[in-house]
Amino acid sequence: MKKDFFYFSVLKVGAFSVVITGVCFFIIAICALFAPKAVASYVTSTAYFDEFMWYQEYFILIKYLMFVAFAAMIGFIISIYYHKCRPQNGLFILLSVLAILGIGIGMLQSITDATRVPHLAQEYENSSDIIRHVIIAFGVANPAIYMLSLGLPGLWLIFLNIWMRKEFSLFLVLSGFAWGIGSVVTVIGHLFVILPIIHFIAFGAVFGVPVWTYLQTKFLLKCRKDAMAKSLSDTGGYYDTH
Repeated sequence: MKKDFFYFSVLKVGAFSVVITGVCFFIIAICALFAPKAVASYVTSTAYFDEFMWYQEYFILIKYLMFVAFAAMIGFIISIYYHKCRPQNGLFILLSVLAILGIGIGMLQSITDATRVPHLAQEYENSSDIIRHVIIAFGVANPAIYMLSLGLPGLWLIFLNIWMRKEFSLFLVLSGFAWGIGSVVTVIGHLFVILPIIHFIAFGAVFGVPVWTYLQTKFLLKCRKDAMAKSLSDTGGYYDTH
């Protein structure tokens, strides 16, 4: 019976995690739509620092929201893993572990960007031309890290929605699959500095994220409700916590 209570708890945590993830990414998407081109490109230049100064507060907000969203995403992955891996699947386990590793890297990346980039921008503003050239040469961030922080969770989402297409509703599969594809495409946009792709994904996220959040939360809470009803039925309406 303890396993049942643990299962109920995991699904509840997963549902709350989905809500937190969705709210954070929704705000991030809105902020990203208004990001200056130079800042969105991550290409360090004079224009980058000129535009960064007025966008700095939004940049820091985005990075801390990404940290929270990534942390919450782990709760969602664990809930799906525990729900689905009773009949274990080796590939799903592997992708889940890789997704969590990518998310951990994303959390580190978010904190690093939120603290390092504003500092470099301030130094650039107050330094000599030589120091400015050095800062530009070294760059402010490495967008290739998105291959891990967005790419791995994106692949996990794609596989998840293909694998669970019979359990998920059609709109949940479509929204979840779109999120996974969007994460992978965002990586491509940052690697090759294709700004229209980045803005298109952000625009789509503004509408897609609320849909996914609602449907995914509804699914996890329904699974929890059904499992509790079955447990009550099996025990004759009595919970034994020992």
